[in-house]
Amino acid sequence: MKKICLLMSLMGVALSLCSQNLVLGEEDPDDEIAIVGYFCKNDTMTFRQTHNKYKIQDGDTTISDAYWEDFMIVVTDSTSDGYKMKYIPLSFQYSEESDTVHRIMQGTLNQLMQSTVCEFSTDELGQFQRIDNWREIREKLKSSVKIVCDSLYAAMPGLDSISPRRLAEGMLQLQFSTEKGIRESYEELDNLFGLHGNLFDVGDQELDSEENGYPQHIVARIGYIIVEDEEQDFDGDYTIMSQSTTLIPVEDVIDLGFGAASMMMSDMVSDSLEVVRDALIDSLKKAMPQGIEMKVNEYYEFFFNGWPKEYYYEKIIDSGLGKDVETRHIEWISRHWNIYYSDDEKSTETQDI
Repeated sequence: MKKICLLMSLMGVALSLCSQNLVLGEEDPDDEIAIVGYFCKNDTMTFRQTHNKYKIQDGDTTISDAYWEDFMIVVTDSTSDGYKMKYIPLSFQYSEESDTVHRIMQGTLNQLMQSTVCEFSTDELGQFQRIDNWREIREKLKSSVKIVCDSLYAAMPGLDSISPRRLAEGMLQLQFSTEKGIRESYEELDNLFGLHGNLFDVGDQELDSEENGYPQHIVARIGYIIVEDEEQDFDGDYTIMSQSTTLIPVEDVIDLGFGAASMMMSDMVSDSLEVVRDALIDSLKKAMPQGIEMKVNEYYEFFFNGWPKEYYYEKIIDSGLGKDVETRHIEWISRHWNIYYSDDEKSTETQDI
């Protein structure tokens, strides 16, 4: 519990410090930043991802999901149309503090997928486009569902009376049956390569808009990073930070959660959920009459050549009765780049960084 709270405090401080170390406005000759990947064949980056989900209520923190994993990204081909890459799992570890359901389902599934390499493509600017071997991954995931359910229902004998195994297994099979479902299983690829091809104005910005029909306020800061460590930073490295605040009607949030839960439950339990739903809506409306507040903080950092350097995501849903928090942190831990000389230079050999 204390480790999680400390991590969040340190991350908040880190984001604040990073925002102070940006070169903005008149100090920077460029007023726009284009996110473009200048990758080379055999470029390799290793990343570590840490993921947490927990609830804060009455001053207490309860962890539901926590794990960390290492993975490698390798450029296997570079053409005028884009890049071919491989996502290679290296290690996975689940926190014993996670609840039983998450630990067994997520932990077992990830361990089974450690030997599976994901092949994906980007466009010429480096933006993630598609998973090329998604059908192969789909078959591996679908065959793993039975093993996951075997582990879960063996560890929790009474679970079948609440959530029949056939329904749970069917839902998991459906989740991994389409290309979209497989892509959502590799969310980190969108986190790392989803912004490539975009152009951003340097400086501080504010925007009022709508997210799925709900009012949303966005604050962003875009700028270059001051080089403080020559081993870690380069001239031209840049970062993008944003915070969005969205207000969502209580009924919409509750119906979304209860709708998904009822599909997994037996008819008797599902009927009981309706009574709980109505009581919960009444309580939440008293606590948050203006609606449930959802804040999303995102921090992107890139090397000068467009390689992702760091990504941080934090979502806080404040219901008035407690806060549900999800964090995802991806940071690079090693790199091997090949830099090709331009045509007007004498040497055409590569050099390593």
